Amino acid sequence: MTSTASPATPARPDVFLSVEDHQTLSRLVGDMPAEGVAGLLQQELDRAIVCEPGERPAGAAPLHRWLHYVDGRSPQTRRIQIVLPHEADIDAGKVSVLSHVGAGLIGLVEGRTIAWTDPSGAERSLTPVMIEDPEGPVDP
Repeated sequence: MTSTASPATPARPDVFLSVEDHQTLSRLVGDMPAEGVAGLLQQELDRAIVCEPGERPAGAAPLHRWLHYVDGRSPQTRRIQIVLPHEADIDAGKVSVLSHVGAGLIGLVEGRTIAWTDPSGAERSLTPVMIEDPEGPVDP
């Protein structure tokens, strides 16, 4: 039996977004050229599983929630919050969804790893290991 899938190109794990996050991010990239990080984010939006309020898996990384993740290049766990570009503040741990890390992690479920391109074009792996409890409702 032969397979048509290339072993060098693993399937990307599912990403789950609330209706509100999906709409917000779609508006954000809507008028941008489909290249660079905006193009990567658009690809993730196109394949995302859009969930009604309360149906998004609890371990899926939404906008504005603190999460801990590991980068395949380092065993160190990092804590960030994925935010909209105008809210980004790297010193405070607030990472834009239009950064390579933000676009790679948004909607990804705890424990799932995605092979992702970094700014240099090299492939790296990103894995959310814990999504912190919300301060408010899980899905707005």
